[in-house]
Amino acid sequence: MKANRIILSFITLIFILHFFGPKSYALETGGTPVFKCRIINQYPHDELAFTQGLLYHRGWLYESTGKLGRSSLRKVDLESGRVHTLVKNNIQIFSEGICCLKDEIYQLTWRSGKCYVYTAGSLARKRIFKYKGQGWGLTTDGNFIYQSNGSSILTLRDPYDFARIKELQVTDGVVSIHRLNELEYINGLIFSNIWKNDRIAAIDPHNGKVKFWLDISALRPLAGKKAEAANGIAWNADEKRLFVTGKFWNKVFEIELPTLAN
Repeated sequence: MKANRIILSFITLIFILHFFGPKSYALETGGTPVFKCRIINQYPHDELAFTQGLLYHRGWLYESTGKLGRSSLRKVDLESGRVHTLVKNNIQIFSEGICCLKDEIYQLTWRSGKCYVYTAGSLARKRIFKYKGQGWGLTTDGNFIYQSNGSSILTLRDPYDFARIKELQVTDGVVSIHRLNELEYINGLIFSNIWKNDRIAAIDPHNGKVKFWLDISALRPLAGKKAEAANGIAWNADEKRLFVTGKFWNKVFEIELPTLAN
């Protein structure tokens, strides 16, 4: 009887670990291709910036920075790293991801349930949307907006009122990928930083499947002593240039886009 109880307890433990244990945070790929990044160029970046969102629009980098009392939206010169225009958020706001649609910048907040909308040229604030839950990353396919909240779910939203349209579960094979963070739409795929991981997931927006991983672990040691998590993906669609950075990184890196995304 004692042996039977031990066997039963072991089976129960395996069941619990399988169904309720920790989910993948991109530590395993299940056979999905993984590409090492190749550096093309590098540019100066404010190492005091706690980067939450990054995008490229009409010759400028736009960056959202976080931390209470230090959150901002910035318009930055890529070559010099100089901040051209800076809008500070309320000291109670923790800013998060950004995207640009029809010459407007959308900026999430972490726990405040607000999405600010700015004119891209001047960074003048135009309106505010409200939503429920946490805000992490934003991107757009040119018609709709995709939002991450730190889970394995991407939310598709209407850009005109920020209403939720549907949700997309992100998986690598059968494994859910959690901690989805900063997002960027590139050639029909959604690229996503994974919080506290130096891999970027390239996600098919039709089914949520990870098509490949981009390993950027070689960059962080080059980004200064203060460099924390990788967070920041920007795509220059006209010139086909991919830029990445991170929290407190002293550089923005231009890297090669993997062949599968072309």
